[in-house]
Amino acid sequence: MTYPSETVTAKQYSTAVAARGALLVSIVSVAHSFVHIRIGAVGSRNLEVDRLNLGEFVQFEGADGALYEVRLLAVEGFDTATLLVTQVRPTSGS
Repeated sequence: MTYPSETVTAKQYSTAVAARGALLVSIVSVAHSFVHIRIGAVGSRNLEVDRLNLGEFVQFEGADGALYEVRLLAVEGFDTATLLVTQVRPTSGS
């Protein structure tokens, strides 16, 4: 099975929109090999991840029942992070 995914790149102190607008991923801080991120969606509580290391992922469930995996792919210059956002379960109505 193929899951829809996209890469998003954002600078520290900014927010990227992912999954066709379904997710907001804020980069709180960037370090040598990890980030502090906040993931949110309309109608859902934010998920705060204090330390996401390179290659690691977290899962976030939206209010619509969709499940997303957010994986840290790269950090650059202590201020930029690239993440892979993959929808691993469709919305409840799909």
